[in-house]
Amino acid sequence: MKQIVFNRRNELLRVPLLRAMFYEAYGNYCYGVFPNKQKVMLPVGLAELEKLIRSMSDAGQPVFIRIGKRFIVNTEMIVQVNLSTQKLVLSDFDHPDHFDLPIAREALRKIKELYETQQIWK
Repeated sequence: MKQIVFNRRNELLRVPLLRAMFYEAYGNYCYGVFPNKQKVMLPVGLAELEKLIRSMSDAGQPVFIRIGKRFIVNTEMIVQVNLSTQKLVLSDFDHPDHFDLPIAREALRKIKELYETQQIWK
């Protein structure tokens, strides 16, 4: 399992970036949310995190997609794209809970289209 280490002045943070359900922007930082509902604040913004994820990804690794300015989502965790409620539902099916992300309808249409054309879930 690939991990990245963030070494800050007063702490060291080791994070398995590719195991996250999603990442959410929070100002100049972002949160990584994992299947067990653990939420980790990362000392980088979403743009920098996107570069880190790309540099760590292999052919067999989960595919992450950027959704607007707010989210990077693990496509292996997407279980429902609901245009009428404007929700993207994520679950790993190993934990009893799921995550409902509020996503704009147009972004959901694009995600749905990626699945329909099998550009995701190959």
